[in-house]
Amino acid sequence: MSHHASGPNFDFPRGDARLDMTDLYAFTKPGDPNKSILILNVHPSFRLDSPEPTTSEPFKPGALYEFEIDTNGDAVADFGCSVQFSSSGDGKQTATVRRLQGARAGSVGDGDEVIVQQAPVSVGKEALVTQVRDCRFFFGWRSDPFFFDVNGNFNHMQFTGDDFFKDKNVAALRLNFPTQNSGLTRSESGLAQ
Repeated sequence: MSHHASGPNFDFPRGDARLDMTDLYAFTKPGDPNKSILILNVHPSFRLDSPEPTTSEPFKPGALYEFEIDTNGDAVADFGCSVQFSSSGDGKQTATVRRLQGARAGSVGDGDEVIVQQAPVSVGKEALVTQVRDCRFFFGWRSDPFFFDVNGNFNHMQFTGDDFFKDKNVAALRLNFPTQNSGLTRSESGLAQ
C-alpha cells in the first residue's frame, strides 16, 4: 500500500501530514522465520503538489496509530498494537505501545497492556531502538522508500525517470516481535519499561 496523497489536491487527512499513511509492510524477519516485522510509514516530509516541507515533528501527539492483525483467517482482528506519541515541546517525542488482544484488538482505545512507555523517537540519523524482551521498536524519520516521477505525473503522464522521493523522508513505526503468540501474551510479565 502506498499513495502519499490522501484526497483532492493531494491534501493530508485533517490537513496534517503526520496523519497521512504512506506505506505499510508486513513480513517475516529475514533469517529468522519465528519473528515478524510490521512497518507503517506516515508523514511524508514534503508535499507532492508544491514541494514544501511539512511539519518537523514526526508524529502527531495524541493520535492513535494502530496495527490490527487477523491470525486465524476470519477477517476479525485477534491481535494488535496501538502506538501513541507525546511531545516534550523541545523537539523530542516519545512513544507508548499498548497490546490489544481478542475482541479489544478490533476496537479503538487505550489497549489492554502497556508494553513500553516513553520509547524515544529518532529525529536524527541515529536509530534509537527500544527492546523489551524479544520485541524491538523503532519510531522516527527514515528515508522514503517510495519511487515516483511527480513531474511526469503532473505532465500528462510523460514520465522523466526522476524520483521526487530520493532525498525525502517519512516517519516510520517499526515493530519487530516473535510471531508465535505475537510475543506479547498476557502470561508474560514485566514487559513495560
